Amino acid sequence: MFHVRWLSLCLGVLLLAAPASGMPLADGKLFIHGYGHLSTGRTWENVYLGANEDLGLHDVGSTLLFRALPTQKLTLNTQFSFEKEPGETLGLEVDYAFAQWAFSDLLRLRVGRNQLPLALYSEIYDVGTLRPFNALPQGTYGPTSIGVENYDGLGLTGRVNLPGEWMLEYDAYGGFLDLKDALAEDCESALEGVCVVESQVAGGRLALGTPWEGLRFTTSGFVSRSPEVTDGEHRVLGVVGLGSEYLGESLWVRAEFFNLFSEEAHTRTGYLEVAYFLTPHWQVSGRVEGSRSWLPTPAPEALLTYLRHREAAVGVNYWFSPQLVFKASFHNVIGNRFAQPAPSDDVTSALYPEPHTRLVSLGTQFSF
Repeated sequence: MFHVRWLSLCLGVLLLAAPASGMPLADGKLFIHGYGHLSTGRTWENVYLGANEDLGLHDVGSTLLFRALPTQKLTLNTQFSFEKEPGETLGLEVDYAFAQWAFSDLLRLRVGRNQLPLALYSEIYDVGTLRPFNALPQGTYGPTSIGVENYDGLGLTGRVNLPGEWMLEYDAYGGFLDLKDALAEDCESALEGVCVVESQVAGGRLALGTPWEGLRFTTSGFVSRSPEVTDGEHRVLGVVGLGSEYLGESLWVRAEFFNLFSEEAHTRTGYLEVAYFLTPHWQVSGRVEGSRSWLPTPAPEALLTYLRHREAAVGVNYWFSPQLVFKASFHNVIGNRFAQPAPSDDVTSALYPEPHTRLVSLGTQFSF
């Protein structure tokens, strides 16, 4: 039961910006939340999730979220992340920095660098204690234009209580965001080996809460447009998706499907993730995932593997408490969309990659 209460508390704090947990200071006017993770692992055949054939530390990071309540209606949120990847120095990034003015539960105004209300995990990327695996599904949250964490602009959010203990939450937003596009041809800016495309954006989300505790359904999407004109036209990209989750006392189930469409590529991706507590401390988990992209012009048969990703993963976790967990998992991957050969002078390995990758991942994640 304590896992359900912790999940509900964290999701309420993170999604509704309510001052319900964390470390309170200044007579309850300032709250500090923290999340951290460290993972290691080994792969066979390719590089995946930062791991390769040499066992070593491949992901470490920490996040601090500061939430201030100067008045009853005004909430200020700032989140910093410190991340270190193999071969790189520790980097600092501002994930969020936005102000929220609550007119009522029905209407809240947000301005600044906001959380992107898109997928189930979009607003809790860094909270490892709210998911059963070390890493999120890559087709949805990895180096793609779907996996965007934030946007700069203006947003409206709120909730409406419906008859029969149903509840409808909504988000509408507009502004600017950085799309991650591994398929972009002309790349002027890159992050973690993926092209970053600055774009204008407008989108929204609807989430339907049910009378059954822990069960909700979502639909969301956005349309983005590049400010630059190419061949007399702006580059337009759209994302639409459906999601559902059940977070019960022992059972967690999440499933999502997204469709990305643009003139450069068309992508469909989805996953099903299930986790179950055998005891209050031991949890087992499983996930299946698929992602496939299509280009306007047919790609050579040997390179089609770079447009495909299929994955099956199983894991076992030990929870010392809802705020600290150790995780171990095995991932079997087919396709080279995200699992790719190690950098090499050998062109043959890139032209004819091994499509099969296996990964053993070990990690710990904590939060407060």
